[in-house]
Amino acid sequence: MSMLDGGFNGPRTPSRNRPHGNLNILRIAVFALFAILAAQLVHMQIVKGEEYARRSEQNHITRKDILPVRGVIYDRDGNPLVENVGVYTAVVTPVFLPSLDDEGGEAARYRIYQKIEEITGTPALETAELVKTAEEDRLEYLEIAVAKYLTKEQALRLDEASTEMPGVQLAIKPGRNYVGGTAFSHILGYVSDQRLEDRAKYEELGYELNEPIGREGVEAYYESELRGTKGYTEAEQNAEGTLLESLGTKQPVPGNDLVLAIDMDLQTYVEELLGDTMVDSQAAAAVVMSPKTGEVYALVTLPGYDNNWLNQPDLYEAELAELFKERESWEVKPLLNQALVPQAPGSTFKLITAAAALQEGNITPSTFREVSSMILEIKGENGQIYDFKDWRAHGGLQLREAIAVSSNIYMYMASCGIPQEGIRGLGKDSETSATVLAYYARAFGLGPATGIDIGGEFDGLVPDPRWKREAYSDPMWPSSEREWYYADTCFMGIGQYSVTASPLQIATMTAAVANGGQLLTPHVLKEVRRPDGTLVKDAPVKSETVPVDPQWLQVIREGMRMCATWDWGACGNANKGSWPMAGKTGTAEYTNHNGHLTEHAWFTGFAPYDDPEVVVTVYFETGWGGTKAAPVAGEILKYFEENVAP
Repeated sequence: MSMLDGGFNGPRTPSRNRPHGNLNILRIAVFALFAILAAQLVHMQIVKGEEYARRSEQNHITRKDILPVRGVIYDRDGNPLVENVGVYTAVVTPVFLPSLDDEGGEAARYRIYQKIEEITGTPALETAELVKTAEEDRLEYLEIAVAKYLTKEQALRLDEASTEMPGVQLAIKPGRNYVGGTAFSHILGYVSDQRLEDRAKYEELGYELNEPIGREGVEAYYESELRGTKGYTEAEQNAEGTLLESLGTKQPVPGNDLVLAIDMDLQTYVEELLGDTMVDSQAAAAVVMSPKTGEVYALVTLPGYDNNWLNQPDLYEAELAELFKERESWEVKPLLNQALVPQAPGSTFKLITAAAALQEGNITPSTFREVSSMILEIKGENGQIYDFKDWRAHGGLQLREAIAVSSNIYMYMASCGIPQEGIRGLGKDSETSATVLAYYARAFGLGPATGIDIGGEFDGLVPDPRWKREAYSDPMWPSSEREWYYADTCFMGIGQYSVTASPLQIATMTAAVANGGQLLTPHVLKEVRRPDGTLVKDAPVKSETVPVDPQWLQVIREGMRMCATWDWGACGNANKGSWPMAGKTGTAEYTNHNGHLTEHAWFTGFAPYDDPEVVVTVYFETGWGGTKAAPVAGEILKYFEENVAP
C-alpha cells in the first residue's frame, strides 16, 4: 500500500494534548486584523478618496538638473582666459502658479507678476504673456526665464520674496566672463543658450533645454571636454511648490580644463602692435606658431569684437546691433577671423614655385638669369607681344638670390618657362605646368582648410585648368574664358591670378620649409586636464611629409636667409632681435571696391635660422610687404625671443 493510500500512519497525538484554546484565539486575532484593514481601506477609498485624489494630483515629483561647472580655459603659462560666474535669473514655472480654476487665482497670479516687476523691472504684462504662451503650448511644466542677468541685490530680494510667490524662484546658471578682451574673441568663441534650431541636435546628445552650449572657437570645438556631466535633485512638492520630501541627489561632475598653447601676453602684444600699424588698412592678421609641433602661440585678427557681448546679449544690445549691422560686400566684417580668410598671397607663394621647380628638375640652385630690365616681353600665339613685369631690374640672379630679392621674372622662368628662349616650365605645356604647380601648392597646405581646432576656416583656392573649365562653365561666359593660358601659369607662379591662401595656411607652409618638410596641422590646444590638475591628454602632433627633397628645402631656406642679410634682400626690415632669422615678403596686387589697383602686404619667416623655434606670418589688407609687414614681423620675433622662447 502506498503512502498516498494511507499505508503509512505516523503516531497519533492524544486529543487531550491538542491546543484547542490557543487556536481559537489566533483565529479571532486574524479576523480582527482583517476587519481593521478593511475598515481603513473603506475610509481611504470612500470617505477620504476624493481628498487623497486631489492631493495626489497636486503633489508632484520634480527633478531639477544641477548644471556642472564648465571647464576653465588657460593660456600656456596657466593664466585663466575665462572665469566661471553665476548668472542670476528669475524663472517662473506655470504649473506651480496659483490655479486659474481657483477663486482669486488670476488676481493672485497678477500680484506675483507685479512683485517680479518691482524686483527685476520685467513688466508684469510681459511675464503674464510668457506664462500664457507656455500654457497654450502645454509647456507649463518648464521653467520660463522672465529676467536674466540680475544683480546680486536683485537676486537676494527675489530669493527672499520667492517663499511667498509660488511658482517663482531664483535660478543660478553657470556663465562665463572672458577676461582677455577682443584679442581672444575669435580663438575662444563664447557660450550661449540653445536656440530653436539647436534643439534637435543637443537633445539627441542628452542636453536639457536650459544647458548652455559653446559657440565658435575653443568653446564649441572642445564642448565635450568643457561641458562636464550634469547632476540632479529629486523631490516631492505640493501645488504651491513647497518641498515635501527630498528623494535624492546626484552631484554634477565638472568639465575638464583646457590649457592652450596660446601665450596670453604675446597675443595681447601682437593685437596692440597690429592696431598701431594698420594705418589705412581695414584688416590685419598675424600667426605665431611652432614649426616643430604646430602649436599656435598667437593668432590675431583685426578688427575684432568682445565675446562677452555674445555671451550676455541682453546687456550689450547697442554693441551687437553695430556688430551685426548690414555692411557693404567690400567692408571687413569683425566676426570673420582674418587669419583664416584667404587672400592673394603674392610673393610668399614663390617658396612653393621654387620647391616645385627644384623637385621637378627644370631649374637647379645655380640656374642663372640676367634680369636686366623690369619687363620680360613674351610673344603670344597670336603674334602679339605681352609685357611680363618685375618690380625692379635685379641683374644676374641664381635661385637663392631670386628668392632673396623676390624676382618675378625668375619665377616666371621657374613656373611657366620662357618658350621663345627654349626654356621649359614645370611641364610640357602651360596646362601641364599649372597642374604640376597646383599639386605642390596643395602638398604645402594651400587649398583645403588647415583643420585648426577653432573652426571658422575658409578654403583657399589653388587654380588649375580643370578648375577654370568648371568655374567658367556657365553659358554666360564665352568659351575663351574657359581656356587656360600661358599667362595664367606665369601669374600663378608669383602668387597672383586666382591663387588665395589664408595667413594661417602661409604660416603652415613656412613651417614645412623651416622644419625640413613636415606639413603640420596647427592647433591651439596644448593639454586637457581634470579640475584637480591631473593630465588627461596632450594635444596630438599631426603632420604629413611634403614631396620635396630636404636638400631643396635647405636651398630655399638659404634664399630666405639671404632675404634678411643680403644688401639687396627684401626682408631687412624684419631684423630686430638677436636671433638670426629668415623670411619672405609678399606684395599682392588686387583691385579694391573703387576699381583702383592696390596691394596686400605680407611677410612670413622663422627664427632662429639654424634651429627654428617659431614661425611668424603677418598680413595687412593694404601696403607693401617689405616696408609694412616685415617690420611688424620683426618686432614679434624679437618679443618672442625675449619673452616666450624656452
